[in-house]
Amino acid sequence: MATLTATPQQSINANPHIAVFGSHDNFIEPVFPGQVLNPYAFLVDISERAHTREMAITNMLASAGIGMWSYGVYSKKFHLCPVASGFFGMKGSSTFGLGVLMQKLIQWNQKHVVDTARAACRTQQEFETELQINAADGCYGRWLKITGKLYCSDGLAMKMMGTLTDITAAKQEELRKNDLMAFLNHELRTPLSTIKLYIQNTVRVARLENNKPLEDKMLKADQQTVSMTQLINNFLTLSQVQDARLTLQKTSFNLAELVEEVTTDMMLLYPDRKFKLKAPKAVRVTADYDKLVQVLVNYVNNAVKFSHAKSVVTLTCSSINGEAVVTVEDKGRGIKLADQKLLFCRYSRIHHEKAAGTKGYGLGLYLSREIIESHCGEVGVNSEYGKGSSFYFSLPL
Repeated sequence: MATLTATPQQSINANPHIAVFGSHDNFIEPVFPGQVLNPYAFLVDISERAHTREMAITNMLASAGIGMWSYGVYSKKFHLCPVASGFFGMKGSSTFGLGVLMQKLIQWNQKHVVDTARAACRTQQEFETELQINAADGCYGRWLKITGKLYCSDGLAMKMMGTLTDITAAKQEELRKNDLMAFLNHELRTPLSTIKLYIQNTVRVARLENNKPLEDKMLKADQQTVSMTQLINNFLTLSQVQDARLTLQKTSFNLAELVEEVTTDMMLLYPDRKFKLKAPKAVRVTADYDKLVQVLVNYVNNAVKFSHAKSVVTLTCSSINGEAVVTVEDKGRGIKLADQKLLFCRYSRIHHEKAAGTKGYGLGLYLSREIIESHCGEVGVNSEYGKGSSFYFSLPL
Protein backbone atom coordinates (compact mmCIF):
# COMPACT_ATOMS: atom_id res chain seq x y z
CA MET A 1 0.00 0.00 0.00
CA ALA A 2 1.34 3.42 -0.93
CA THR A 3 0.41 7.06 -0.34
CA LEU A 4 -0.29 8.85 -3.62
CA THR A 5 -0.26 12.56 -4.21
CA ALA A 6 -2.30 12.38 -7.41
CA THR A 7 -5.96 13.31 -7.15
CA PRO A 8 -8.42 10.41 -7.02
CA GLN A 9 -9.86 11.36 -10.43
CA GLN A 10 -6.39 11.24 -12.00
CA SER A 11 -5.88 7.81 -10.48
CA ILE A 12 -9.18 6.59 -11.88
CA ASN A 13 -8.40 7.86 -15.36
CA ALA A 14 -5.11 6.00 -15.23
CA ASN A 15 -6.56 2.77 -13.89
CA PRO A 16 -10.29 2.03 -13.65
CA HIS A 17 -9.63 -0.86 -11.25
CA ILE A 18 -8.55 1.53 -8.48
CA ALA A 19 -11.61 3.72 -7.74
CA VAL A 20 -14.62 5.41 -9.34
CA PHE A 21 -16.63 8.60 -8.91
CA GLY A 22 -20.13 9.75 -9.91
CA SER A 23 -21.24 11.59 -13.01
CA HIS A 24 -24.78 12.28 -14.25
CA ASP A 25 -23.77 12.20 -17.91
CA ASN A 26 -23.34 8.46 -18.01
CA PHE A 27 -25.45 5.63 -19.39
CA ILE A 28 -25.81 4.46 -15.79
CA GLU A 29 -26.20 6.82 -12.87
CA PRO A 30 -24.11 5.42 -9.98
CA VAL A 31 -26.23 4.20 -7.12
CA PHE A 32 -23.79 5.69 -4.60
CA PRO A 33 -22.20 8.73 -6.27
CA GLY A 34 -18.83 9.34 -4.66
CA GLN A 35 -17.71 12.50 -2.97
CA VAL A 36 -14.00 12.99 -2.26
CA LEU A 37 -13.48 14.09 1.30
CA ASN A 38 -9.70 13.97 1.16
CA PRO A 39 -7.58 14.70 -1.94
CA TYR A 40 -5.10 12.08 -0.78
CA ALA A 41 -5.98 8.40 -0.61
CA PHE A 42 -4.50 5.02 0.08
CA LEU A 43 -4.99 3.05 -3.12
CA VAL A 44 -4.20 -0.54 -4.03
CA ASP A 45 -3.65 -1.56 -7.64
CA ILE A 46 -5.67 -4.75 -8.13
CA SER A 47 -6.01 -4.48 -11.90
CA GLU A 48 -3.89 -7.54 -12.67
CA ARG A 49 -5.78 -9.77 -10.26
CA ALA A 50 -9.13 -8.47 -11.49
CA HIS A 51 -8.15 -8.96 -15.12
CA THR A 52 -6.99 -12.53 -14.49
CA ARG A 53 -10.23 -13.41 -12.70
CA GLU A 54 -12.38 -11.88 -15.44
CA MET A 55 -10.48 -13.71 -18.16
CA ALA A 56 -10.94 -17.04 -16.38
CA ILE A 57 -14.68 -16.48 -16.14
CA THR A 58 -14.89 -15.28 -19.74
CA ASN A 59 -13.03 -18.32 -21.07
CA MET A 60 -15.20 -20.70 -19.08
CA LEU A 61 -18.41 -19.12 -20.37
CA ALA A 62 -17.06 -18.95 -23.93
CA SER A 63 -16.68 -22.73 -23.95
CA ALA A 64 -20.46 -22.89 -23.42
CA GLY A 65 -21.19 -20.33 -26.14
CA ILE A 66 -21.96 -17.56 -23.65
CA GLY A 67 -20.52 -14.11 -24.17
CA MET A 68 -19.38 -11.59 -21.54
CA TRP A 69 -19.95 -7.84 -21.65
CA SER A 70 -19.05 -4.95 -19.38
CA TYR A 71 -19.79 -1.24 -19.26
CA GLY A 72 -17.43 1.24 -17.59
CA VAL A 73 -19.48 3.72 -15.61
CA TYR A 74 -16.91 6.47 -16.14
CA SER A 75 -15.31 5.46 -19.40
CA LYS A 76 -18.80 5.24 -20.93
CA LYS A 77 -17.63 2.30 -23.04
CA PHE A 78 -18.94 -1.20 -23.61
CA HIS A 79 -16.47 -4.04 -23.87
CA LEU A 80 -17.47 -7.36 -25.47
CA CYS A 81 -15.50 -10.58 -25.40
CA PRO A 82 -14.95 -12.37 -28.75
CA VAL A 83 -18.06 -14.56 -28.31
CA ALA A 84 -20.30 -11.57 -27.52
CA SER A 85 -18.77 -9.58 -30.40
CA GLY A 86 -19.61 -12.43 -32.76
CA PHE A 87 -23.30 -12.10 -31.85
CA PHE A 88 -23.19 -8.54 -33.21
CA GLY A 89 -21.30 -9.52 -36.37
CA MET A 90 -17.90 -8.27 -35.15
CA LYS A 91 -14.62 -10.12 -34.81
CA GLY A 92 -12.46 -10.35 -31.72
CA SER A 93 -12.98 -8.26 -28.61
CA SER A 94 -14.85 -4.99 -29.16
CA THR A 95 -15.04 -1.68 -27.34
CA PHE A 96 -17.56 0.99 -28.28
CA GLY A 97 -19.96 3.59 -26.90
CA LEU A 98 -23.67 3.47 -26.16
CA GLY A 99 -24.59 5.05 -29.50
CA VAL A 100 -23.04 2.17 -31.44
CA LEU A 101 -25.00 -0.35 -29.38
CA MET A 102 -28.27 1.49 -29.99
CA GLN A 103 -27.65 1.39 -33.75
CA LYS A 104 -27.36 -2.39 -33.57
CA LEU A 105 -30.66 -2.88 -31.71
CA ILE A 106 -34.09 -3.00 -33.29
CA GLN A 107 -35.61 0.42 -32.64
CA TRP A 108 -38.52 -0.77 -30.51
CA ASN A 109 -36.07 -2.69 -28.31
CA GLN A 110 -33.70 0.18 -27.53
CA LYS A 111 -35.56 2.03 -24.78
CA HIS A 112 -36.68 -1.19 -23.08
CA VAL A 113 -33.09 -2.47 -22.70
CA VAL A 114 -31.77 0.84 -21.36
CA ASP A 115 -34.68 1.31 -18.94
CA THR A 116 -34.29 -2.24 -17.63
CA ALA A 117 -30.56 -1.73 -16.97
CA ARG A 118 -31.12 1.62 -15.24
CA ALA A 119 -33.87 0.19 -13.03
CA ALA A 120 -31.53 -2.64 -11.99
CA CYS A 121 -28.85 -0.08 -11.06
CA ARG A 122 -31.22 1.93 -8.91
CA THR A 123 -32.35 -1.16 -6.99
CA GLN A 124 -28.95 -2.92 -7.05
CA GLN A 125 -30.62 -6.01 -8.51
CA GLU A 126 -29.60 -8.30 -11.31
CA PHE A 127 -31.56 -7.93 -14.51
CA GLU A 128 -32.45 -10.20 -17.39
CA THR A 129 -34.18 -9.28 -20.63
CA GLU A 130 -34.22 -10.01 -24.34
CA LEU A 131 -32.90 -7.89 -27.16
CA GLN A 132 -33.08 -8.20 -30.92
CA ILE A 133 -30.35 -6.87 -33.16
CA ASN A 134 -30.46 -5.60 -36.73
CA ALA A 135 -29.14 -7.84 -39.46
CA ALA A 136 -26.71 -6.49 -42.04
CA ASP A 137 -29.44 -6.48 -44.71
CA GLY A 138 -31.76 -4.40 -42.55
CA CYS A 139 -33.99 -7.34 -41.64
CA TYR A 140 -34.55 -8.53 -38.11
CA GLY A 141 -31.51 -10.40 -36.86
CA ARG A 142 -30.78 -12.73 -34.01
CA TRP A 143 -32.29 -12.68 -30.53
CA LEU A 144 -30.07 -12.43 -27.46
CA LYS A 145 -30.72 -12.84 -23.76
CA ILE A 146 -28.79 -10.29 -21.74
CA THR A 147 -28.15 -10.44 -18.00
CA GLY A 148 -26.25 -7.95 -15.92
CA LYS A 149 -25.54 -6.39 -12.56
CA LEU A 150 -23.95 -3.21 -11.25
CA TYR A 151 -20.75 -3.84 -9.28
CA CYS A 152 -19.59 -1.43 -6.58
CA SER A 153 -16.44 -1.00 -4.52
CA ASP A 154 -16.58 0.62 -1.08
CA GLY A 155 -20.05 1.92 -1.86
CA LEU A 156 -19.04 3.42 -5.20
CA ALA A 157 -20.40 2.25 -8.55
CA MET A 158 -17.65 0.82 -10.74
CA LYS A 159 -19.12 -0.97 -13.75
CA MET A 160 -21.83 -3.24 -15.04
CA MET A 161 -21.05 -6.77 -16.12
CA GLY A 162 -23.12 -9.60 -17.46
CA THR A 163 -23.64 -12.28 -20.07
CA LEU A 164 -25.08 -12.54 -23.58
CA THR A 165 -26.64 -15.76 -24.87
CA ASP A 166 -27.95 -16.48 -28.35
CA ILE A 167 -31.62 -17.52 -28.02
CA THR A 168 -32.56 -17.11 -31.68
CA ALA A 169 -33.58 -20.74 -32.22
CA ALA A 170 -35.74 -20.83 -29.08
CA LYS A 171 -37.31 -17.47 -29.94
CA GLN A 172 -38.16 -18.54 -33.47
CA GLU A 173 -39.80 -21.68 -32.09
CA GLU A 174 -41.77 -19.53 -29.66
CA LEU A 175 -42.92 -17.25 -32.49
CA ARG A 176 -43.99 -20.28 -34.56
CA LYS A 177 -45.96 -21.56 -31.59
CA ASN A 178 -47.59 -18.16 -31.13
CA ASP A 179 -48.58 -18.17 -34.80
CA LEU A 180 -50.13 -21.61 -34.33
CA MET A 181 -52.03 -20.43 -31.26
CA ALA A 182 -53.29 -17.40 -33.18
CA PHE A 183 -54.42 -19.74 -35.96
CA LEU A 184 -56.27 -21.94 -33.48
CA ASN A 185 -57.84 -18.92 -31.86
CA HIS A 186 -59.02 -17.02 -34.93
CA GLU A 187 -59.10 -19.39 -37.91
CA LEU A 188 -60.74 -22.39 -36.25
CA ARG A 189 -63.04 -20.83 -33.66
CA THR A 190 -65.00 -18.77 -36.19
CA PRO A 191 -66.06 -21.67 -38.48
CA LEU A 192 -66.76 -23.84 -35.42
CA SER A 193 -69.12 -21.19 -34.08
CA THR A 194 -70.92 -21.07 -37.44
CA ILE A 195 -71.18 -24.86 -37.61
CA LYS A 196 -72.57 -24.98 -34.07
CA LEU A 197 -75.19 -22.36 -34.95
CA TYR A 198 -76.40 -24.36 -37.96
CA ILE A 199 -76.51 -27.56 -35.90
CA GLN A 200 -78.52 -25.97 -33.11
CA ASN A 201 -80.99 -24.49 -35.60
CA THR A 202 -81.38 -27.91 -37.18
CA VAL A 203 -82.04 -29.45 -33.76
CA ARG A 204 -84.84 -26.95 -33.14
CA VAL A 205 -86.40 -27.67 -36.52
CA ALA A 206 -86.16 -31.42 -35.92
CA ARG A 207 -87.99 -31.03 -32.61
CA LEU A 208 -90.75 -28.97 -34.17
CA GLU A 209 -91.17 -31.60 -36.85
CA ASN A 210 -90.93 -34.42 -34.30
CA ASN A 211 -88.01 -35.89 -36.28
CA LYS A 212 -86.29 -37.81 -33.47
CA PRO A 213 -83.61 -39.56 -35.60
CA LEU A 214 -82.42 -36.24 -37.07
CA GLU A 215 -82.48 -34.57 -33.66
CA ASP A 216 -80.32 -37.33 -32.16
CA LYS A 217 -77.79 -37.10 -34.98
CA MET A 218 -77.56 -33.31 -34.69
CA LEU A 219 -77.06 -33.53 -30.93
CA LYS A 220 -74.15 -35.92 -31.47
CA ALA A 221 -72.70 -33.49 -34.03
CA ASP A 222 -73.10 -30.70 -31.47
CA GLN A 223 -71.15 -32.77 -28.95
CA GLN A 224 -68.24 -32.92 -31.39
CA THR A 225 -68.21 -29.15 -31.90
CA VAL A 226 -68.17 -28.64 -28.13
CA SER A 227 -65.32 -31.14 -27.80
CA MET A 228 -63.34 -29.37 -30.53
CA THR A 229 -63.95 -25.96 -28.94
CA GLN A 230 -62.82 -27.26 -25.55
CA LEU A 231 -59.72 -28.78 -27.12
CA ILE A 232 -58.82 -25.44 -28.73
CA ASN A 233 -59.42 -23.63 -25.42
CA ASN A 234 -57.17 -26.11 -23.61
CA PHE A 235 -54.29 -25.70 -26.06
CA LEU A 236 -54.58 -21.91 -25.93
CA THR A 237 -54.50 -22.00 -22.14
CA LEU A 238 -51.56 -24.43 -22.24
CA SER A 239 -49.63 -21.96 -24.39
CA GLN A 240 -50.27 -19.19 -21.87
CA VAL A 241 -49.24 -21.39 -18.95
CA GLN A 242 -46.01 -22.44 -20.67
CA ASP A 243 -45.11 -18.80 -21.32
CA ALA A 244 -46.04 -17.80 -17.77
CA ARG A 245 -48.53 -15.29 -19.11
CA LEU A 246 -51.87 -16.75 -18.07
CA THR A 247 -53.99 -13.62 -17.70
CA LEU A 248 -57.23 -13.41 -15.78
CA GLN A 249 -60.13 -11.10 -16.60
CA LYS A 250 -61.69 -10.94 -13.16
CA THR A 251 -65.22 -9.75 -12.48
CA SER A 252 -67.66 -10.19 -9.60
CA PHE A 253 -70.44 -12.71 -10.32
CA ASN A 254 -72.65 -15.39 -8.81
CA LEU A 255 -70.77 -18.70 -9.00
CA ALA A 256 -74.00 -20.64 -8.36
CA GLU A 257 -75.47 -19.19 -11.57
CA LEU A 258 -72.37 -20.21 -13.52
CA VAL A 259 -72.71 -23.80 -12.26
CA GLU A 260 -76.43 -23.78 -13.14
CA GLU A 261 -75.74 -22.53 -16.68
CA VAL A 262 -73.05 -25.17 -17.28
CA THR A 263 -75.40 -27.85 -15.95
CA THR A 264 -78.13 -26.75 -18.36
CA ASP A 265 -75.69 -26.81 -21.28
CA MET A 266 -74.46 -30.27 -20.34
CA MET A 267 -78.03 -31.61 -20.13
CA LEU A 268 -78.58 -30.51 -23.71
CA LEU A 269 -75.21 -31.82 -24.82
CA TYR A 270 -75.56 -35.24 -23.15
CA PRO A 271 -79.29 -36.08 -23.24
CA ASP A 272 -78.63 -39.70 -22.27
CA ARG A 273 -77.12 -38.62 -18.94
CA LYS A 274 -78.84 -37.51 -15.79
CA PHE A 275 -77.57 -34.32 -14.18
CA LYS A 276 -78.39 -33.07 -10.70
CA LEU A 277 -77.69 -29.59 -9.40
CA LYS A 278 -77.24 -28.65 -5.75
CA ALA A 279 -76.60 -24.96 -5.30
CA PRO A 280 -77.75 -22.06 -3.12
CA LYS A 281 -79.20 -18.92 -4.65
CA ALA A 282 -75.95 -16.94 -4.47
CA VAL A 283 -72.24 -17.57 -3.93
CA ARG A 284 -70.43 -14.44 -5.10
CA VAL A 285 -66.81 -14.62 -6.18
CA THR A 286 -64.36 -12.39 -8.02
CA ALA A 287 -62.78 -14.47 -10.75
CA ASP A 288 -62.39 -15.01 -14.49
CA TYR A 289 -65.84 -16.21 -15.59
CA ASP A 290 -64.75 -17.88 -18.86
CA LYS A 291 -61.79 -19.63 -17.23
CA LEU A 292 -64.02 -21.12 -14.52
CA VAL A 293 -66.45 -22.32 -17.19
CA GLN A 294 -63.49 -24.01 -18.88
CA VAL A 295 -62.56 -25.75 -15.61
CA LEU A 296 -66.11 -26.90 -14.89
CA VAL A 297 -66.63 -28.18 -18.45
CA ASN A 298 -63.36 -30.14 -18.14
CA TYR A 299 -64.65 -31.70 -14.91
CA VAL A 300 -68.04 -32.59 -16.37
CA ASN A 301 -66.56 -34.00 -19.59
CA ASN A 302 -64.34 -36.28 -17.51
CA ALA A 303 -67.30 -37.37 -15.40
CA VAL A 304 -69.28 -38.27 -18.52
CA LYS A 305 -66.31 -39.86 -20.23
CA PHE A 306 -65.42 -42.17 -17.35
CA SER A 307 -68.87 -43.14 -16.05
CA HIS A 308 -71.57 -45.47 -17.29
CA ALA A 309 -74.26 -44.44 -19.74
CA LYS A 310 -77.42 -43.08 -18.09
CA SER A 311 -75.55 -42.67 -14.81
CA VAL A 312 -76.00 -39.57 -12.66
CA VAL A 313 -73.55 -36.66 -12.59
CA THR A 314 -74.07 -34.27 -9.67
CA LEU A 315 -72.84 -30.67 -9.65
CA THR A 316 -72.65 -28.90 -6.29
CA CYS A 317 -71.84 -25.31 -5.40
CA SER A 318 -71.50 -24.26 -1.77
CA SER A 319 -69.83 -21.85 0.62
CA ILE A 320 -67.66 -23.54 3.27
CA ASN A 321 -65.39 -21.82 5.80
CA GLY A 322 -64.91 -18.68 3.75
CA GLU A 323 -64.41 -20.52 0.48
CA ALA A 324 -66.58 -21.22 -2.54
CA VAL A 325 -66.45 -24.94 -3.36
CA VAL A 326 -67.65 -26.52 -6.61
CA THR A 327 -67.86 -30.31 -6.90
CA VAL A 328 -68.59 -32.64 -9.79
CA GLU A 329 -69.49 -36.15 -8.64
CA ASP A 330 -69.99 -39.25 -10.77
CA LYS A 331 -70.82 -42.88 -10.14
CA GLY A 332 -68.20 -44.16 -12.55
CA ARG A 333 -65.16 -46.38 -12.34
CA GLY A 334 -63.31 -44.51 -9.63
CA ILE A 335 -59.57 -43.99 -9.38
CA LYS A 336 -56.98 -45.98 -7.48
CA LEU A 337 -55.29 -44.10 -4.65
CA ALA A 338 -51.84 -44.40 -6.24
CA ASP A 339 -53.15 -42.86 -9.47
CA GLN A 340 -54.88 -39.92 -7.82
CA LYS A 341 -51.55 -38.15 -7.27
CA LEU A 342 -50.97 -38.05 -11.05
CA LEU A 343 -54.37 -36.74 -12.11
CA PHE A 344 -53.52 -33.05 -12.21
CA CYS A 345 -50.10 -33.52 -13.82
CA ARG A 346 -49.45 -32.50 -17.40
CA TYR A 347 -50.29 -35.11 -20.07
CA SER A 348 -51.33 -37.52 -17.34
CA ARG A 349 -53.76 -40.24 -18.44
CA ILE A 350 -54.62 -42.95 -15.93
CA HIS A 351 -54.82 -46.41 -17.46
CA HIS A 352 -58.09 -48.24 -17.00
CA GLU A 353 -58.84 -51.48 -18.76
CA LYS A 354 -62.41 -50.34 -19.52
CA ALA A 355 -61.27 -46.97 -20.85
CA ALA A 356 -58.68 -48.11 -23.36
CA GLY A 357 -60.49 -46.42 -26.25
CA THR A 358 -61.09 -43.13 -24.47
CA LYS A 359 -59.61 -40.21 -26.36
CA GLY A 360 -57.81 -37.24 -24.82
CA TYR A 361 -54.48 -35.50 -24.35
CA GLY A 362 -54.33 -35.46 -20.56
CA LEU A 363 -54.45 -31.65 -20.48
CA GLY A 364 -57.86 -30.86 -19.01
CA LEU A 365 -57.15 -31.47 -15.33
CA TYR A 366 -53.64 -30.03 -15.53
CA LEU A 367 -54.97 -26.79 -17.01
CA SER A 368 -57.82 -26.76 -14.51
CA ARG A 369 -55.27 -26.84 -11.70
CA GLU A 370 -53.24 -24.02 -13.27
CA ILE A 371 -56.35 -21.87 -13.69
CA ILE A 372 -57.62 -22.43 -10.15
CA GLU A 373 -54.20 -21.94 -8.56
CA SER A 374 -53.83 -18.67 -10.46
CA HIS A 375 -56.99 -17.64 -8.56
CA CYS A 376 -55.24 -18.63 -5.28
CA GLY A 377 -57.59 -21.62 -5.05
CA GLU A 378 -57.14 -25.39 -4.80
CA VAL A 379 -58.18 -28.46 -6.77
CA GLY A 380 -58.61 -32.01 -5.57
CA VAL A 381 -60.36 -35.34 -5.91
CA ASN A 382 -62.02 -37.84 -3.60
CA SER A 383 -62.46 -41.23 -5.18
CA GLU A 384 -63.08 -44.85 -4.31
CA TYR A 385 -62.04 -47.33 -6.94
CA GLY A 386 -65.03 -49.01 -8.53
CA LYS A 387 -67.58 -46.63 -6.96
CA GLY A 388 -67.02 -43.19 -8.46
CA SER A 389 -65.15 -39.92 -8.08
CA SER A 390 -65.76 -36.41 -6.80
CA PHE A 391 -63.62 -33.65 -8.34
CA TYR A 392 -63.70 -30.25 -6.70
CA PHE A 393 -62.14 -26.81 -6.74
CA SER A 394 -62.26 -24.08 -4.13
CA LEU A 395 -61.88 -20.31 -4.42
CA PRO A 396 -61.45 -17.66 -1.73
CA LEU A 397 -64.57 -15.57 -1.16
